[in-house]
Amino acid sequence: MSEAQKDTTGPNLAPKSQTASPASGNSPEAVGNLATGALDVDEAEHQSDTASTIDSRISTYSASLSESVLDYPTENGRRYHAFRAGSYFAPNDESEMDRLDFNHMLVLKTLGKKLFLAPVPKEKTHRILDIGTGTGIWAIEASDLFPNAEVIGNDLSAIQPKWVPPNVKFEVDDVESEWVHNEKFDFTFCRYMAASISDWPKLMSRIYENTNPGGWVEFQDYDLLYRSDDGSLTDDHHTSKWTKDFLDGFKSIGREPCPGPKLEGWAKEAGFTNIKHQVFKLPIGPWPKDPYYKDVGMTNMIMLLDGLEGFTLRMFCSVLGWTKEEVQVLLMLVRKELKAPAFHAYYNLHVVYAQKPETKDDE
Repeated sequence: MSEAQKDTTGPNLAPKSQTASPASGNSPEAVGNLATGALDVDEAEHQSDTASTIDSRISTYSASLSESVLDYPTENGRRYHAFRAGSYFAPNDESEMDRLDFNHMLVLKTLGKKLFLAPVPKEKTHRILDIGTGTGIWAIEASDLFPNAEVIGNDLSAIQPKWVPPNVKFEVDDVESEWVHNEKFDFTFCRYMAASISDWPKLMSRIYENTNPGGWVEFQDYDLLYRSDDGSLTDDHHTSKWTKDFLDGFKSIGREPCPGPKLEGWAKEAGFTNIKHQVFKLPIGPWPKDPYYKDVGMTNMIMLLDGLEGFTLRMFCSVLGWTKEEVQVLLMLVRKELKAPAFHAYYNLHVVYAQKPETKDDE
């Protein structure tokens, strides 16, 4: 497979080091969680739920999720990265750490509980890099799948746990600065970097240069443009205004807020081959009829509602010139819309994985 392929059928792509479960009603393989075709709306949800009952369900649902996601203390106010200050717009405080772990849970649900989709060979994988590791949760879980590999996670802040598996190491680093690793990697993983990278082609080339021949890379990132298949999201909605201003703000400072659709092209330009590109719908809320999508949608809504302030404050106040009070009013209206049963919005997650050619023709 030398040319990029965009999957529309959702085959079982579990790497050998992971266990693939039989397709069932709550798996992406069974329902084909790829961005082709509209999601069916659960009419019972539409008719019976109100914003108040959604709030009650959020509370119940949150309590049922892993305690490890929710047991961090929360500080008043927001705390941001000190290293390379201003280069990343989301906070790095405990509330944001909770959201990042929720995001990890969301993507795991979406991908059928797989950490990655690339066919990474366990026996040939000795060095793994996790770019933008955040809380380090992916790196720690990957270290269990690859106990004989060294797993390095880098981020702008040292918010990772102090006690980690012996084959895991975390570094405070800016991935857009010069890389100082003296050995190349067999697998590089990169996700949630939307609006964080100023030069994606340069980053992709740097990853290529630091990948061993035959090594794999995987990107999991978003197209943050909110959509609806049934017209329930219109330009008149406050959510549409928030989304437009949010995306335009990042574009005005040279950051790409929707890298997902472009990852395949950047990987090909860098020299990677055996490229595979999959697109997954992430509904916002429990409105889909299918139980799998309903679960994904509920998790996604909790993550978004918890993160709205963190996403928005620095961009809207520092770049767009809003006051904090104006932002809070807008976010109140956005939250109300996102929780409305008649609001059937979603956005897309793009997963792109690729391989560096076995031959060293790049050198």
